[in-house]
Amino acid sequence: MAKRKTLKQELEEYKDNYLRALAEFENYKKRVRKDREVLINYANERLILEFIPVLDNFERGIGNCKLQIVKCKMKDKKLFKSFYEGIKLIYSSFKKTLENEGLKSFNSINEKFDPRFHEAISVAESDCQVSDTVISEISKGYIFKDRVIRPAQVVVSKKAESKIKKHRKTN
Repeated sequence: MAKRKTLKQELEEYKDNYLRALAEFENYKKRVRKDREVLINYANERLILEFIPVLDNFERGIGNCKLQIVKCKMKDKKLFKSFYEGIKLIYSSFKKTLENEGLKSFNSINEKFDPRFHEAISVAESDCQVSDTVISEISKGYIFKDRVIRPAQVVVSKKAESKIKKHRKTN
């Protein structure tokens, strides 16, 4: 009878250990599955991040082309304009490809400064804007899928000192 009771206890222990091991293995499989999904989902992040400066250069080049079209002589205008249109087409195609992979730029101007999305490069006094508002964007910010991979470099407003001092003196 005692032997039977001991065997029954051992069986319960083995069963308990088995169920724990099974649960741990299931949790391990879920963890590995989730890690693999994250790895696959963000595998291109490093490559996309390296392409962002290329987008920046295209945008600067397109802006410069616009200026040159205005400045150039009439006979050169047509040639320069077709060059400009070609560069815009290449830029649009490149940008669309990156967007299809999950890259999005975001607007920062007139938004409240948020350190998750913005990197303050400078602060400027402004009578027109509320303090901590983005008044200028030095470089665009980008989100890849649901992560900020490059914060926007921005200039942030602050109230003019003279108005603050005058306000303090009257109070």
